[in-house]
Amino acid sequence: IRLVAAATDTEERGEALIAFIEKQENHLTEVLSNEERPGVYLSGNSSLLMTAGNAMYQSDMIRLAGGKNVAEEITDTYWAQIDYEQLLLWDPEYIILPSAAKYTAADVLEDPNLSECRAVKNGNVYQIPGDAEAWDSPVPGSILGALWLANILHPELMTAVDCAGIMDEYYETFYNFTYSEV
Repeated sequence: IRLVAAATDTEERGEALIAFIEKQENHLTEVLSNEERPGVYLSGNSSLLMTAGNAMYQSDMIRLAGGKNVAEEITDTYWAQIDYEQLLLWDPEYIILPSAAKYTAADVLEDPNLSECRAVKNGNVYQIPGDAEAWDSPVPGSILGALWLANILHPELMTAVDCAGIMDEYYETFYNFTYSEV
């Protein structure tokens, strides 16, 4: 952010963006520090059976949101192909689809191979919104992906109303529109 801000002579805006991101990171860290961390499986864009290992940004997003990446043991690659057996062994409490997934939450919920998976049994399959940008990628607005996920994992601590307000503040401050308008 600082490099782009320097190159575009917008250092003040860049510092404001960094301050916004740090404020949200600090808030999530503080609010979720003593909370139980549910197991989260984050799938890939092209396949449910592709997942982000510990070295990926998405794993950091899950941790910041108060979850535990069930695939964190994967350290030898960035994106890993797994099979249904591995997913069932991990038995995540939540399955999260990326914003650009080629399949839907309904597809996952209706997959007979996953009928015994805790996330599927409890209906905890969600797709990250991608109406404005891909929050599950390392983009300036990616902090919003962590906030959105914190609302899914810990709705009593990061309410939908609070999350929506922060999203509107971000887009209004940095893009001159509110997310609720999208």
